[in-house]
Parts: sequence; C-alpha cells; structure tokens
Amino acid sequence: MSGVVLLDAAGTLFTERRSRDEIYAEVLQQLGAPRTLEEVARLRAEVHDELPEAFEGHPRYSDPWFREFVRRILRRVGSDADPEPVRAAIADNFLRPESFVVYGDALPALDALLERGARLAVVSNWNARLPELLAELGFGRSFELVLASAAFGRSKPDPAIFREALRRLGARADEAVHVGDHPVNDVAAARRAGIRALLLDRSRSPGAAEIGVIRSLDELPDRLARR
Repeated sequence: MSGVVLLDAAGTLFTERRSRDEIYAEVLQQLGAPRTLEEVARLRAEVHDELPEAFEGHPRYSDPWFREFVRRILRRVGSDADPEPVRAAIADNFLRPESFVVYGDALPALDALLERGARLAVVSNWNARLPELLAELGFGRSFELVLASAAFGRSKPDPAIFREALRRLGARADEAVHVGDHPVNDVAAARRAGIRALLLDRSRSPGAAEIGVIRSLDELPDRLARR
C-alpha cells in the first residue's frame, strides 16, 4: 500500500485526560464565577461560534485569538479578570503532554501504515505548537508533515487546509485519505477537497464493516489495503 494518509490529532491520535469543560469550570470557580459543566459547554460553543475565523488578523486558535475568546467568556460571566493570565492558565493544559492520553491503537496502526509504504501527515485544528506536542507524545518519527490550523491561518472545516497539506506533500487528492473523529471538520471537509475520508467512531459497537466508518485505527491498514 502506498499513498498519503492524513490524520486528525485530538480525538483521533490522543484524547484529553480532563475535558475542556472541566478545565474552564475550574478556572471560573477560582474567579468566583462558578458554572456547571453544561453551562460551560454552552458558553464555550456560543463564544466560539461568534468569533470570526481570524480576529484582528490573528487566526483561530492562535494566542491572540484565544485571548479574545477568553475575554468574551469572562465578560459573559461578569468577571473583570485580566484575560491574559486566564488564557495562559487554560492554554498550559493543552501544551503539556501529561494532559493527554495516547490511544492504544494509534502508534501500532501508524507503524503498520509506514511499513506498507504510506506517507503520513497530521491536519488538525490546533495551535502552532502541535508538532512539539506530538513529538513529546511519542509521534516524533511518524509524520512527514504536521499542519496546525493556527500556523496555516485557516481551520477545518475549510477545505483549504487539506489542499495546503497536499501541496506541501506534493500529492494529489486522489492519492490521499483523511481519518478523523468529526463528521463535519474531518469527513465533510476532506471530501470537499476531493479527498477520500473515513470517520473514526470509537463509540460504535463491533459489527459488520460500514462504508466510510472505522471503529479503531487498528482497522485502518487493512481497510486502506482493500481500497
């Protein structure tokens, strides 16, 4: 098997030890503005949706964009705290490798793909420090390219980030497949770029193989070999 395999990062290769909602709820509690996890989840989603792809020229998930994200959350909960130390405290959780757990199927699947001649790359909505985080999590030798949205300037579901990954790899869309856990950001966006996509849905019960869906990265090498 040859070709290019693009993969999402969080939710595909690794997961968070603590949910983002738990982290935000803890910070708000410390600031004297307690909120339930449900309230935090709704608040984060609302602020994320209202903020543009680029804020004052800074791409989504960059530090300035994230500072504005935090500022708006604080304003919504009635806090006058300086957003920068709050941003730094929250961001620290997403910079440290100990904040994450690598899925047990990730490295064996990547090794199997590499042994079969695949070229591997990551395309993810993340800050520009993603290459360093992946290296610290044990993926240092796995990927030919790591393209984080904050470094590129456009985030999924914009298909431009997939086209840019292919451009940097010198590959065609029909040579590639993308694997990720989000139906819109991963599957729909990759297909808009002309790339075959597989949804990684670890919640599905074992059963007959479904078109376009895998339950574990263990399935990926054989699924691609049957392409």
